[in-house]
Amino acid sequence: MDLVTPSFGLIVWHSIIFVTLILFLSKFAWKPIINFIDQREEKIRMSIEKADKVKNELKNVENQKNKILKETRVKRDMILKEAIQIREKIKLKAKEESLIEKKKIIEETKKSIQIERKAAIYKLKNQIGGISIKIAEKILKKELNQTNQQDKLIKELVNKLH
Repeated sequence: MDLVTPSFGLIVWHSIIFVTLILFLSKFAWKPIINFIDQREEKIRMSIEKADKVKNELKNVENQKNKILKETRVKRDMILKEAIQIREKIKLKAKEESLIEKKKIIEETKKSIQIERKAAIYKLKNQIGGISIKIAEKILKKELNQTNQQDKLIKELVNKLH
């Protein structure tokens, strides 16, 4: 039965050893262990705080990034709209200039045609005038020849009569 029920002396000695061990541990071991645990707890708390700060900063950076991206998209859209408007203005200007150039070419062509037509008419008039003069010349020569012949006849007749 000794195993089941310990003797009174054993309990006393175990109690004295236990109390001595507790006092020894409390004086030499528990303070360093508790200080180490407190330091570790402080480091963990500071790490958690730093992680929270970094997390908040990361959220702020993410928000700023999104804001900058939105602004950039808006600016890009504005630049694209301006580029499209400028392109359309250039197209319209080019069309207007081509129409103006086309009108100038048409006007110059009309003037050139009129000048050529006047020159052709003038040339034709000169040719007609030249032809008319030649015809009149031939007619006059014939008539002169006829009058010369008539004069000759008259002279012959007058000569014969005389």
